[in-house]
Amino acid sequence: MFNEKTKISDSFKMSGTKKAEEGLKICGKVRLIGHNKDGSLAFDREIPNLITNAGFDWISDVMGLNAQPSDITHMAIGNGAVGGAGATTLTSETDRQLATYAHTPGTKTLTLTATFATVVAATEYGCVNSASNGTLVNTAGFTAITVDSLQIVATFTLS
Repeated sequence: MFNEKTKISDSFKMSGTKKAEEGLKICGKVRLIGHNKDGSLAFDREIPNLITNAGFDWISDVMGLNAQPSDITHMAIGNGAVGGAGATTLTSETDRQLATYAHTPGTKTLTLTATFATVVAATEYGCVNSASNGTLVNTAGFTAITVDSLQIVATFTLS
């Protein structure tokens, strides 16, 4: 049934089964939830995020290396311009907070959530795997935010 010239897809044709195809895709969004001093909601909006080149390398290392890279543990905000896919740090980081990871087994999404107090003119965010420095896994930019409390929920979906 198999010889050197037989392709995997040919073997499915020969056996009468459908070709099994499943690609891996990762996408994400960021939810920004701002509150005023009195606790009232100032805004709640979603924006897309960008997985950085270093982030894709990090994901590959998680899947393929025996020695695992550090977990994504923190979220950072800054007041610079987003550096794009090649960014390794935020342009101008102003605060970094511990992020809470959540995932429900059997689902294809995970979230990281962090809350920042007294945010002044934040325009960028990113998830990192260290309390200082570390790998910038993803980033996003937005119009300047000044608020008493900013909760950021980063959602990653695998499909």
